Amino acid sequence: MRRTHAHLMLPTCLIALVFLAGAASAADPAASAAAKMPPNASSQGGQSKSLPLTLIIDDGAPCINVYWWHVAERQKTDQPTLKSGEPVVRDVPVTFVAELAEVLQRRGIKGKLSVLPYPAGLGSIARGLPGCSRADLDRWLAIVRRQIAPRMDITPEILTHSKTIDLATHTLLAENEREWSTHQTAETLTPYIAEGLRVLNEVGLPATGVTSPWDFGSKVEPEYQRAIFSAQQEVNARRHTWYFLHQSSELSFQSKVVYREAGGWLVSVVSQCPDVFWQTMETKDVSETYVRSIADELLTEDGRGGRAADLFRAETPIVMLAHWQSLFSNGRKTGLRVLDEVGRRVEAAWGNRAHWVTCYELAEQIAAGERNQSNEAHPAPR
Repeated sequence: MRRTHAHLMLPTCLIALVFLAGAASAADPAASAAAKMPPNASSQGGQSKSLPLTLIIDDGAPCINVYWWHVAERQKTDQPTLKSGEPVVRDVPVTFVAELAEVLQRRGIKGKLSVLPYPAGLGSIARGLPGCSRADLDRWLAIVRRQIAPRMDITPEILTHSKTIDLATHTLLAENEREWSTHQTAETLTPYIAEGLRVLNEVGLPATGVTSPWDFGSKVEPEYQRAIFSAQQEVNARRHTWYFLHQSSELSFQSKVVYREAGGWLVSVVSQCPDVFWQTMETKDVSETYVRSIADELLTEDGRGGRAADLFRAETPIVMLAHWQSLFSNGRKTGLRVLDEVGRRVEAAWGNRAHWVTCYELAEQIAAGERNQSNEAHPAPR
């Protein structure tokens, strides 16, 4: 899955942990300094500030590994392989989502999980998926509803994260969703997004925001922004929402309000940590030493090293990005163990100096912080 780089606008890919502060304004040093103040940070009695974190998990789907379809399309084969030569595992047991829920609960992690409405174009999760029994589908959805949704925002990653669905015929087009998005307008994007929101509502998983598959919408982003806002208003009567498309390597806070209309707002939540879990797919090393070494890339044991620590010192919201498949690690679940270790280190190293929030909670604080900064957000052109 590729994403656009927020300050260079280059496509990239990646699960997002966000240590929240507020929205920074490069044009106004005073506003920038205020934006670094984390929301809910205590300023009474000399207590330390507390930086919120959020975790974004992309590409979630019942019973399948959508990455199998991505590699199969790229390699033009029905036997896709990783760079290591190992076959890509196609099916993901329902037990994995239960294990993910357990890690999130044990470490107090909050954030966002994508749930694909029509995974790989196989069918609607509200009506049944070929290759996934109704019992397994219902169990997967029940675990997400009861154990994950209370602490993680749910979003569609548009519809399939694969080939585009023709909404008139419900057949698959030749173009994938990334390609299709490049020549769309708000008028054509709105019903497509709305369909994803409706399917999630059907299974009891109302979405607070939207996630882009790959860099969906980046070529027509003003149109895409207006479509997200319109679709949420149409389906969920929601006028406050957010989306995930961009990633940045900057230390300064990049998430911001990008659209306001009649009291409503749309926030672009930007990931500022790479998906370090991704590399666990390409190795059979499952040792504790390996797990700790990957965790070090985000946060060392003492809380002083790694990308998350760099952002923490800068008092910048930290967005760590992971994917369903990078936690599954081609069946070895090494990435999930790394996430568990990172969660443990956050608590051990930072304690009450950091706390977990959902992406929507992050967006709310950004919108509140920018409310009086009219130069920070403009309605998308019509």
